[in-house]
Amino acid sequence: MKISVFQSPEKKEAFRAVYNDILRTMPFQKRTISTPFGETFLLEAGDKTNPAVVLLHGSCSNSAFWFNDMLALQERYHVFAPDIPGEAGNSSEFRLNLGGADYADWLRSVLDTLDLPRASIAGNSLGGWMALKFATAYPARVEKLLLFASGGLAPIRADFLERAQAAEEANESLTMEDGVAGGDALPKEILDFINLILDSYNPLNLPMPLFSTEELARLTMPVLYVAGLRDDLLDSTAGEAALRAVPQAVIHLLPEVGHMITTPYLWMLPFLANT
Repeated sequence: MKISVFQSPEKKEAFRAVYNDILRTMPFQKRTISTPFGETFLLEAGDKTNPAVVLLHGSCSNSAFWFNDMLALQERYHVFAPDIPGEAGNSSEFRLNLGGADYADWLRSVLDTLDLPRASIAGNSLGGWMALKFATAYPARVEKLLLFASGGLAPIRADFLERAQAAEEANESLTMEDGVAGGDALPKEILDFINLILDSYNPLNLPMPLFSTEELARLTMPVLYVAGLRDDLLDSTAGEAALRAVPQAVIHLLPEVGHMITTPYLWMLPFLANT
């Protein structure tokens, strides 16, 4: 039996009403496509003749969080930002299996439906883990791989998982404080939206599987890794150490930044432009 990630039908409806109000203000095309894993909602921007870039958001998030990056990328790239199934968005409300090939195969089906034989893939946190999952399974389909505070390279800190599991067992919601971005203060509207997400659905409370040295060695494409040294969710230096298996990886560790990297496009644009 499939279990919705939303805490109740009422909370799902209330959250999606707010989310869709936000989406209506965005100057991007809104699409819903069918996949073997259920419906996938996505934002699309840019000229179809430009190189394709797919943006994968993190957990407790959705495609709206790529707003500034899509604005920055759309002039030179054909940009797609899907809502990941089983996260707080408009895609299927049923979480995929972390332990198998589901996430890689879901993304393959998305690219197939969009008629994208090859694309650059960018991912944040859970989205970074998914980008790695896809790139290690289907390296020939990835032009460039861009990882921001990516999962899969270092264990999630135990205290975070304990808080998430305790909140679910007590039927309580996690809350997020401004410090998640480290030195960058989050606008109140964004923090309120994140906390609405946390109050509406059950976040992932299982550790993301780590990629082995052998798996990372399959990455033949250019790789970018950007992470904050004040990340309270993932150990960024351990992530850097894991990527020693990828000699072509370009690594930026940001001293005053936490888990949320607020301006990924500042690293995306030069990396994508560099041939």
